[in-house]
Amino acid sequence: MTDRPEKMKSFFDDRVETYDEHMETNIEKFAAFYGQIAAPFPETDEPVEVLDLGAGTGIELEFIFAKAPNARVTAVDLSKAMLDKMLKKYEAYASQIRTITDSYLTLELKEHFFDFVVSVMSLHHLLPGKKISLYKKLRQSLVPSGAFVEGDWVVSVEEENKLLREYRERMKGYPLSDDGKYHVDVPFSEETQLRALREAGFARIDVIFRTYRSNVVVARPCFP
Repeated sequence: MTDRPEKMKSFFDDRVETYDEHMETNIEKFAAFYGQIAAPFPETDEPVEVLDLGAGTGIELEFIFAKAPNARVTAVDLSKAMLDKMLKKYEAYASQIRTITDSYLTLELKEHFFDFVVSVMSLHHLLPGKKISLYKKLRQSLVPSGAFVEGDWVVSVEEENKLLREYRERMKGYPLSDDGKYHVDVPFSEETQLRALREAGFARIDVIFRTYRSNVVVARPCFP
């Protein structure tokens, strides 16, 4: 495993036309998984503020708009091609979607502004230290009653350690930093994921959906 990884932007630019089909094929209980991303949302006509990290083509937005049709979504992704496809899919909601072509790692976020932050199948590209720092930033961006919803791949503790060893071996000789610009897969185990969220200061953390290879976690900055 010594080949240099692709840059994140070009990896997803090249796969935009097949992305939705790929996810539907590879995610166990696909519809249930994405439906659970919206489970913490109330059924409301209020204009709730939503931040979608690594939004891609916005598969999860179908379920979010079904519950909160007036949601205002800030969608962040490195791939403009992905975001453009999202806007075509959700043309009826175009006035409610703001797209940002940038890295969510360096993006400045307003504190205590978003009602919900969601990230689906994106954060497994980050190493532990960077992920915990991001969790802390996301917690600060939420209103006290808000929630961070993460749906992602999970692995066993043994596989997590193996992937991290392989990553370090793969990066030998390359001046790469953990900046999220390269496509690498280093998913957490659920144990590590929950521990990282606690370390980031989330008060209540619930796993609301599990399959063999994925889960959906809701993390709240404050207890209800």
